[in-house]
Amino acid sequence: MAAIDVICIGAINYDYMFHCTGEDLITTRKEDGSEKLSNPISDVEDDILELVMKNKKYTTQIGGSAFITLKVIKHILPQLRVAYTGVCGTPNNFDLRYGKTNNLDEELAHLDDRQWLFTTKDRFEDPYSRAIAKSIVRLYNHTRNCIKIAPCANNTLLDRIHEQEAHGLSFSDYLSQARWIHLSSLSDFRQFEAIMQYVIQAKAVNPSLKVSIDPGFEYTSLRREELQPLVCHADYIFLNKSEKKNLGLNEKTARPLYANLCRYFSEINPSPERTLIVKHDDRHELLRFENGHCRIRTVRHKKLYQYQLNNDTGAGDSFAGGFISGMLDERLGSDIAEAIQLGVLAAKGRMISFDYENPYLNIQKLTAPFLEISGKNFC
Repeated sequence: MAAIDVICIGAINYDYMFHCTGEDLITTRKEDGSEKLSNPISDVEDDILELVMKNKKYTTQIGGSAFITLKVIKHILPQLRVAYTGVCGTPNNFDLRYGKTNNLDEELAHLDDRQWLFTTKDRFEDPYSRAIAKSIVRLYNHTRNCIKIAPCANNTLLDRIHEQEAHGLSFSDYLSQARWIHLSSLSDFRQFEAIMQYVIQAKAVNPSLKVSIDPGFEYTSLRREELQPLVCHADYIFLNKSEKKNLGLNEKTARPLYANLCRYFSEINPSPERTLIVKHDDRHELLRFENGHCRIRTVRHKKLYQYQLNNDTGAGDSFAGGFISGMLDERLGSDIAEAIQLGVLAAKGRMISFDYENPYLNIQKLTAPFLEISGKNFC
């Protein structure tokens, strides 16, 4: 049996989420809003300060895509043993003045194993490397308009892994103990690339290990070719509509788009079981590729309407957490359609939560009855 059920790898950010009006929007050509993963800390702090001075309502959270995913998993299946690989920086004076989520011990309490979780306490003379990463999210009509991130301590992750290995530990051996590894993008693609090599080594040691990736808009648009040899070692790839189009070379009609996707995922390490999970408002599109053909399956669900939506930040990450939980929970019998529905409930729990609520508790309230009823059906 695996020593750890789930290991997530990714950034840890201090997220500032502002409710904005039209005058505060960032104009962008990207369909799903701007996503800038690497900015100077002064730019992000200046944006935050500007909106604070305008008296815009805001909330804060300790986030990061994979971090949210793991927290959702632990709330749905608290019996699982989970771990996180990342660098949790230290809040600076700016965060202590304007942030509202400063209890890092409480935010990290759900982690069962911290062997490869790093902090910056008593480390780094450079204030940038010591600071916790910051992101600013502008919410317009409850929907994310843009996100800017100053990566700060996140950019020290690979160095910290190398440090551990210099003391005789093996990161790939550690990863090979897991049942599931989930990764999200880092601001430094070269770090992501190097860390993914450890994951590939771990999967070679433990072929039953499942790997999922949420590559994000920037990787699928700006790093498409470099991403290919990495993402083709994943079992599940989470995409939104724009990211799917990016990987399909933005073809305007379906046939060439899917042909491009088929080539992309068949050229390196092809597998008929590799599944792309494309998120839509009322359905999820499951894509697999075999013998030069794209096989498409649709799993439908009830759409969440605008008047029911309070904040969609982290909804995709919550979906990933629900889906992974569903695939690991024996009560659902590894039924991918059931795991999709659990993921949808997790995303809805996130989106219906008001600023004053704990979204993870709302996710628990929605997913627990589903698991109980579905578990009885599978018995």
